[in-house]
Amino acid sequence: MSGDRFSRSRILYGGAAQARFEKARVAVCGAGAVGGFAIEALARIGVGHFYIFDFDTVDISNINRQLCALQSTIGMKKAQLAKARILDINPEAKVEVFDMFLDEANINLIADLKPDVVVDAIDSLSSKAALIKASLAAGIPIVSSMGAARKTDPAQVFCSKLSKSINCPMAAKLRKKLRRDGVKPDCMCVFSKELPSGESHMQSGGDGKTKVIGSTPIVTGVFGLRLAGLAADELLKEGAPQCGPQEDLK
Repeated sequence: MSGDRFSRSRILYGGAAQARFEKARVAVCGAGAVGGFAIEALARIGVGHFYIFDFDTVDISNINRQLCALQSTIGMKKAQLAKARILDINPEAKVEVFDMFLDEANINLIADLKPDVVVDAIDSLSSKAALIKASLAAGIPIVSSMGAARKTDPAQVFCSKLSKSINCPMAAKLRKKLRRDGVKPDCMCVFSKELPSGESHMQSGGDGKTKVIGSTPIVTGVFGLRLAGLAADELLKEGAPQCGPQEDLK
């Protein structure tokens, strides 16, 4: 028994849900460790249209945790690699790449694109806060990843409203910043209850020394997959993208 590339998803979710996935437009902000796994899962359940935001290139240090990072891709743009991977999974998908760093100056582009859900997998706290604020202001559902670094136990990765997350320094800072700006931190997020472990290291570079912290794909992968699950939940909610004529769903 073979079927088409999404036949197993259709059996599990049903025809109507599968049609919604294939009609959906998803903005993924960050195509690295967490975002790469989220993109992978969403592509493999048949999401039909992606907006991929990432300005970065693959570094050799990314290989331990990022799907796009291979010896052969060092120095290449992560967003373009994500696009190529999506199209290799589903040649009928539409993928638009935005090679840019999201910040308050350009964040309204998200609202202009009108995606059905935003997947936040970016590291910058200020950009993350701006993305959540802009998405909520535009009435666009957003699911957000908190800090996955310095965590080793995948069993302690959970989903909740941002206001209910615990033991995550990033989440605490983000909640404080959003509340200061008059935004309720009620979007869904993925976080780890595990207390951060491991030491940080200072690494020399062209711009001086930067702090480097450890991470593992055992946790970042779970973060990304759970983030994709939250995005799928949003797409299947009442009021999510409709599927067309009822006879197409049989």
